[in-house]
Amino acid sequence: MRTPALLKSESAHSRKPFESGPNADSAAGDSARNGALAREYARAARAAWVPATVGVAVGALSVCLATKSRSGRGALAGGLLGGILGFAGGVAWGSREATSAMARRAAKNIGDARDQHWLKRHPIAYA
Repeated sequence: MRTPALLKSESAHSRKPFESGPNADSAAGDSARNGALAREYARAARAAWVPATVGVAVGALSVCLATKSRSGRGALAGGLLGGILGFAGGVAWGSREATSAMARRAAKNIGDARDQHWLKRHPIAYA
């Protein structure tokens, strides 16, 4: 079965923006080579102990208050889940500048790939 040329063109175009997105971290890759990005995430992970501690307390307390049996296993599981969520939230909040910079670069690269495809399909003839 033969694939129509239009379908091949569109499938190639739809792949190109997704391939250009990971290239957005090329500038971040430059900073990662000298360790700046790793230091940023390490700093965010070290600072996430406060939200993790609050998450443990809230998780264990909510399980204890929500159930009448007040089992130790339930409180432990609630505390563990709260600690995981608190730590993940703390790291995400602490590294938001680096993450947003990479997301902006990815969106710009995807927009550039989309613009190149549009110009290829709709050439502009000046003169």
